[in-house]
Amino acid sequence: MRDVRRNLLAAMALLISASSLSFADEILRDPTRPYAASVPGATASARFMVNAIIVSADRRVAIVNGRRVGVGASVHDATIVAIEKDHLILERNGKRIVARLSDGASRR
Repeated sequence: MRDVRRNLLAAMALLISASSLSFADEILRDPTRPYAASVPGATASARFMVNAIIVSADRRVAIVNGRRVGVGASVHDATIVAIEKDHLILERNGKRIVARLSDGASRR
């Protein structure tokens, strides 16, 4: 009888701790996870996160969504038409989109 009680108490404790962990996951956000900034006019699946921009006399390169890109490259369904020191200009379906350098990102 004691083994049954012990097992029942252990199962209840496990159930309570598991439910509190999933509740905490919904409320608490990982502080190390970067924000995925949405671009005005973009669909939910087409987000542009500008992580870094390097502008020099001989090249203009950006890191967008963790990928190195240059002018003319495609990101989702948009094409990069210009790389400036603090933002990108993209074009999608004939419309221009400005994607700014993310907070905490690097600029060179």
